[in-house]
Amino acid sequence: MKKALCLLMCVLIICTTLIPASAKNSCDCGYPPVIYVAALGSATLYLDADTENEKVLFRPETETYLKLVGDLLLPIAKLTVDKDYDAFGDSLIAGVDSVFGMLKMDENGDSTDRVTTKEELPTDPEHGVDRSYYFGYDLREDPLTVADKLNEFIKQVKKITGHDSVLLRASSMGGVMTMAYFYKYGTRGIDACIFQCCPIQGTAVAGDLFTKQMKIDPDALLRYASQLPLDEPWQTGLLNGVLQLLYKCGVFHALTDVADNLLAELMDRVFDEFMYPVFGSMPGIWSFVPHDNYELAKSMVFDENTSSKLISRLDEYHYNVQCRAGEILRTAKSDGVKIMIVAGYNEQRTPLVVSDASNSDATVDAKYASVGGTVADLGSTLPDGYTQKKTACSHSHLCDDGVVDASTCALPENTWFIRDMLHSTTHDGHGKFYNLFFYTNEVDNVHANEAYPQFMQNDVINQTFIPMSTIPLDKTAPTQTEEKTTDTSVEETKADAPEEIEIVNAQTGSDENLTFVYVTCVIALAVLAMTVTLKKRKAKLN
Repeated sequence: MKKALCLLMCVLIICTTLIPASAKNSCDCGYPPVIYVAALGSATLYLDADTENEKVLFRPETETYLKLVGDLLLPIAKLTVDKDYDAFGDSLIAGVDSVFGMLKMDENGDSTDRVTTKEELPTDPEHGVDRSYYFGYDLREDPLTVADKLNEFIKQVKKITGHDSVLLRASSMGGVMTMAYFYKYGTRGIDACIFQCCPIQGTAVAGDLFTKQMKIDPDALLRYASQLPLDEPWQTGLLNGVLQLLYKCGVFHALTDVADNLLAELMDRVFDEFMYPVFGSMPGIWSFVPHDNYELAKSMVFDENTSSKLISRLDEYHYNVQCRAGEILRTAKSDGVKIMIVAGYNEQRTPLVVSDASNSDATVDAKYASVGGTVADLGSTLPDGYTQKKTACSHSHLCDDGVVDASTCALPENTWFIRDMLHSTTHDGHGKFYNLFFYTNEVDNVHANEAYPQFMQNDVINQTFIPMSTIPLDKTAPTQTEEKTTDTSVEETKADAPEEIEIVNAQTGSDENLTFVYVTCVIALAVLAMTVTLKKRKAKLN
């Protein structure tokens, strides 16, 4: 009996000792920590990291690109003379392979031991409004493998902050990794999640590229170039002036002709000898291929010798995550997770593929980012007399500009469309919007706050949003090229977070943009001089 009492007393003493420690590690600040699941390129990839031979593979340093351009100058000059596309193809493929070739995964879609990141779990417990923990990852990896790492990251954040739950803000490719996490680990301990410009159902660019559906249109090229976000109106005016001058002088059409010839002569070689072997080995990149292109892409990239393990990994993400995205999101919402999906539109997308008219934020198609929205092509509207496809609720989900029907979205009450929002480029207005969503009930859905309705115009000048219903259809909205690219809504706790479009130092961005404008002007003048000279010579010959 005495032994039993002694044992009981020991247990009570131990429990009493643990109670203060447990209380000390908990936090009741009322602000769960935010984890920013970053975009493509969020983690730097190294070759032979922490050795004397260490080299940055991705993103390549400026010197690497300059060397590539320098190495190709002579082959380009020779091509203009001898039209030997095979010789130029040899130089081109060897050049790009020297920059990106080491990124190739093994036969099963895993990285080699020589290519790694330096990502570490966070240790700083400081958290609160406008602060977040930065989760970076290897863009090449299987999203389900990245989900394992995100799970460990979330557990670590909970541990060091003393919170039982977290908030997630996923940007671009970060949405792919977040969806993989939801599929594999569920949503317990996730209070809310923002998906910002995420290719949840892929992006048409990837589908077109993997199936060799390429096209270069001069008008699309001009629109795409004019979208460069600059800091000052005079820079925007100067850039647009230069671009229009180049266009009127026929430079864009000339470039298109050259590109068409290169595609006709070299596309198959470049894809079969470089693109497919390198980028086709990356499960992360395959997550961008939408369902409409997926099986065709597999048949073009792989053959009977392809690893069945690689195919199985690609299929698991595609069919169980991408194709079931709506189901996963609806389940998360029914389990109590607040969901916000933000899709940008009305921007010219990458002008290299046949889907260049697909309405997008310049990178991700609005229909895929919104998980099922019905969106007219760029420059078009839905047909006259169009009525929304789904009428289960009493709300109207049609945009006043006639471009979007949100009733077909997986979560029509939780999906916002922002006109003229460039891919994952934010301003102070986004920060305010997101904080209201995370920490209040003021924007729980698209009807909760008249200042933040389902359809908004991105007012980049005043760093806010304008309800589309208040904008006369004949009025011109603020242009994307005047957007300020500094994201002040979030202070990352990872001090050495790599630069990406969402996290930009204001002064650095300004200097780089200004340099771009000056360089563009110089190139424009040089091209104009060459054009005039060639026309004079041609006139003399005639």
